[in-house]
Amino acid sequence: MILSIIFSVISLVVFVFQLFTMEKGNRFFLSGATMLVCWLCVMVGASIYTHHYANGSINNYEPSHHGYSFILTWICFCFSFIIGILYLVLRKK
Repeated sequence: MILSIIFSVISLVVFVFQLFTMEKGNRFFLSGATMLVCWLCVMVGASIYTHHYANGSINNYEPSHHGYSFILTWICFCFSFIIGILYLVLRKK
């Protein structure tokens, strides 16, 4: 999850850099690629957390409810994928 935050910040910096310096055809490709890497890191982190804590009786953890951060993680997963694809689609226009 920390890697996803780092790649998200890198994508934002690259987006601002590409917005003002590159020509129209090549714009947003690198920022889209870094957002997709961010999406991959969110997916791996959320999947590992879900695997370890979803079945409390199997893994000897207390059965408890997932908090708001768990839900926000999966929402972030969806939005980072959508943003990465949008960057790659907007690159062509």
